[in-house]
Amino acid sequence: MITSSFLDSIKNSELFKFLQDHFHDGMLVFEKIGQWYCECDESFTKTLGFSSNGKPFPGLFQLVGESEKAILLKFLESGNQSKHGTRLSRNIKIQSAQGRRLTLKLTGFVAKTAVDEGSTRLVFFIEDLTERIDKENFQYQCNLAAGIGYWSINFEKNKPEWSEVTRLIHEVPQDYEPTMDEALQFYKEGWSRESIKKAFNKTIETGESFELDLIITTYTQKDKWVRSVGQAEFVDGKLVRVYGTFQDIHSRKIAQLKWEEEHNKLKYAIQGTNLGTWEWDIQSGATVFSERWAEILGYKLSELKPINFQTWVDLMDPEDLKVANSKLKSCFEGDADFYDCEFRMKHKDGSKKWIHARGKVVAWTENGAPKLMFGTHEDINQSKAKVQKQAIFISEAPLAIAMFDRELRYLAASSKWLLDYDIENRSIIGKYHYEVFPEIGEFWKEIHKECLEGAVRSSNEDRFVRKDGSVQWLRWEVKPWYEEAGTIGGIIMYTEDLTEHKLVAEKLNISIDAFQRNFENAGIGMAIVSQEGKWLNVNDKICEMLGYEKDEFNELTFQDLTHPDDLAIDLGYLKEIIAGRRQTYQIEKRYIHKNGHEVSAILAVSVVKDSKNTILYFISQLIDITAVKQAKNQVSKLLKTTQKQNERLKNFAHIVSHNLRSHSSGMNMLLELLEFEHPDLFKMEIMTLLKKGGLNLSGTIEHLTEIVNINLNESADKERVDLSSVISKTIESVYPIAKKEGVELIQEVVSEVYVSGVSAYVESIVLNFITNGIKYRSTERDSYLKVQVVLHDDTVEVRFEDNGLGIDLEKNGEALFGMYKTFHRHEDSRGIGLFITKSQIESIGGSVEVESEENVGTTFSVFLQKD
Repeated sequence: MITSSFLDSIKNSELFKFLQDHFHDGMLVFEKIGQWYCECDESFTKTLGFSSNGKPFPGLFQLVGESEKAILLKFLESGNQSKHGTRLSRNIKIQSAQGRRLTLKLTGFVAKTAVDEGSTRLVFFIEDLTERIDKENFQYQCNLAAGIGYWSINFEKNKPEWSEVTRLIHEVPQDYEPTMDEALQFYKEGWSRESIKKAFNKTIETGESFELDLIITTYTQKDKWVRSVGQAEFVDGKLVRVYGTFQDIHSRKIAQLKWEEEHNKLKYAIQGTNLGTWEWDIQSGATVFSERWAEILGYKLSELKPINFQTWVDLMDPEDLKVANSKLKSCFEGDADFYDCEFRMKHKDGSKKWIHARGKVVAWTENGAPKLMFGTHEDINQSKAKVQKQAIFISEAPLAIAMFDRELRYLAASSKWLLDYDIENRSIIGKYHYEVFPEIGEFWKEIHKECLEGAVRSSNEDRFVRKDGSVQWLRWEVKPWYEEAGTIGGIIMYTEDLTEHKLVAEKLNISIDAFQRNFENAGIGMAIVSQEGKWLNVNDKICEMLGYEKDEFNELTFQDLTHPDDLAIDLGYLKEIIAGRRQTYQIEKRYIHKNGHEVSAILAVSVVKDSKNTILYFISQLIDITAVKQAKNQVSKLLKTTQKQNERLKNFAHIVSHNLRSHSSGMNMLLELLEFEHPDLFKMEIMTLLKKGGLNLSGTIEHLTEIVNINLNESADKERVDLSSVISKTIESVYPIAKKEGVELIQEVVSEVYVSGVSAYVESIVLNFITNGIKYRSTERDSYLKVQVVLHDDTVEVRFEDNGLGIDLEKNGEALFGMYKTFHRHEDSRGIGLFITKSQIESIGGSVEVESEENVGTTFSVFLQKD
């Protein structure tokens, strides 16, 4: 353990106070008792970030890596063997609470304990070097990337000191240590070496700093351009040091020298010409114009001062400035090697002068931006005047022709060109072609580019999509036109609009193609027949109908296959078409199948004539109705049978209705007499059941009789029924019952609503739905029944809405209107009311719908025909 008395004792020492003043990042005390133990103060744990995040400090040895731990233990063992008071120093790598690797400097001393304790304590003060080391590393990487090192000469030692980057620039070995003479010998013999010696000596003598671009010969014998910067340091008037930076500028210097060489060559090449020259520092906007540049525009150079890039902009024609800027942009982005543009500039006398400008970017910045541009201006006004004469000829041409300069600006366009492209009302002379037609694609732009380089391109038929989506078909030719000097001045375009012819041809092809596809794949028989009745062409359906192969039809006429009894009427209509009295006809006729049986068909015939009204052929369409004819005969037979059966069923219904009711009534009467004479018999269960069965049979017969009457009366004449009156009277009649049962009746019915039906049925329908609403009320809440009438276009809807017991439609929906279907336990429920009501509704042409939810309520909607 490290005793507090020991800590107290060392805290009073002068060394402790000194170190504590200079190291604020904590204190460590190591002691070996069998193994090494370490204690730290609060500042140390704060440096590692444990005091701020609540994590427990695990101990120093748990925060260093295994390799670092081994080095630290070796260092501690070395201190353990040292004398009392020996100063110790060591850098260690340790992990902070946030997981970051920190570099800490341990500065301390050996403190021997008393003899009787027999141990050694190592006391260290901590300095966190992490941030400083990170900055030094970052600065080194920046200097390495920029190729900048530093150097220093201490005159007390008379020996140069080089940074690592400086050594890399000199390409010397790692253990190489230069002398004063060797450092100067690296500068290339001659101008470079003499210049550095002279500058260095002057700095020593006067203190004046220097900055020189010189050539060195590296340790590996490579010549390299460098920038050497130096300055002196004096103390009490005495020179103690000369130091500075050392930068590798070889690539940049070589580029600069190459540009200067190219610049001089270009400058000398144009000295004997009549061209104006210009230089433009793109980054700063500074410009240099030659005297000739100003003379072309009628000025002296002094008249245009102050001269800069804006001088050129102010003198430019505004429309042409857009084209010029576009050309400059292409050069700046590397899409074009040279700047080549024709534009108009303002002359001093107020006129506009045509200029042909050429230029090139001759220097770039380190990040790839254009830095310096050089070029010329040529006066082409006279040649442009000659071009205008050609333009006048083109504008009067009867064909669609246009003439363009090298920038694809309109010089001339014929009236036909303006008409074909629907631009008669636009002023296009001087306008950029792609501005007039912004929809022009890359295909055409590539053709224009090729023709400006001397090619001739043409096409007999091309598709061109306009901006509005319309399609234009063109025959075209594009070729260059030449100036007097033989250079290409622009291009001439000739076009012929084929759109109308193309559309007609396309429609014809589509029509022929569509007819052929319809002919071959039609679901009916189709044939092309000559005036003489020869089958010129038939489709597969006709072959299937009549049983012949296609090649067999070539030897037949339609007369050969027509039933003899139907031939005369067919030929009669055909003669009327030939005579011009009709264009088409349609008849029902019979053909003779190859196997000999008859084929019934509907024949439709139309005539096709040429432009001279001469008949070319007939188109015949055949629809096989053989099966329809057979089915019609069968239907007719079935209809007769059905009518007889219906009559029998009606008779049966009358017999059942009358005879069964008579027998049932008689049986019930006999049972009543029997009960009157022998009442004791009816105390027997079997007799009670017999009586109840008789009554039920009578009820069933009554219901069946009513249903039969409804079905028999479906064809009965309907009358005009006052629906609103029926509803009012019904509600009035059942009101006492509703009041007794606690059901509120709500009537929302407009007056004078009439429907078409049978009055008795309408009254029965309304009564049944109202009484059902009262009968199947809910005892758990205040009940109501609402009757509403809603008018539709052709129908009247009567809604019967209640909040009663409701029906589970998912379970009972399909059986809702079935006979003898009940859904609630009610003493009056027989399961016949809804069935009869639905039958009555349908017998008068109505329908019924239902919405219901169990224990919520039910709404019946009855739709009756409006009168």
